[in-house]
Amino acid sequence: MLKEKVKNLKFLIGKTEPQNRVLLEISDILDDIVDNLTQRETIPVINKNESILDFIKRKKLASHSDIVLGIAYYLEKYRDTPVFNINDIKEMYDEARQRSPKNFSDVAGKLEREKDYFIKHKEGKDGLKAWKISAAGLEYIESMGEE
Repeated sequence: MLKEKVKNLKFLIGKTEPQNRVLLEISDILDDIVDNLTQRETIPVINKNESILDFIKRKKLASHSDIVLGIAYYLEKYRDTPVFNINDIKEMYDEARQRSPKNFSDVAGKLEREKDYFIKHKEGKDGLKAWKISAAGLEYIESMGEE
């Protein structure tokens, strides 16, 4: 809509006196601004009051791999917990009232080894193996479910 208005403005200015060069320049600037605004990537807005269950539903996470990855995303972005371990994942499954996978370590290991969505944390956490979600994992979750 804004783009159409700028186009119409250019048409009207072009039909008038030659001294309207300033107006033509302004309309060119407006055109550039509109193009820039429409080409920007959207930045995800995070509502930190959203529950883990609502997050899983909104993102349409169904498989255990997607849910575990979504929980890692949620822990980092909503709970300010960038480093997590299996116990953190299990607690979030309980909080979300989701059926647990038979082997959490297997799911997390596959996300680390096969998909590169998890990065092993050197020190661990609470005496257990721990991970951080990778940039690819963040990007994958951000691309999920929103319509």
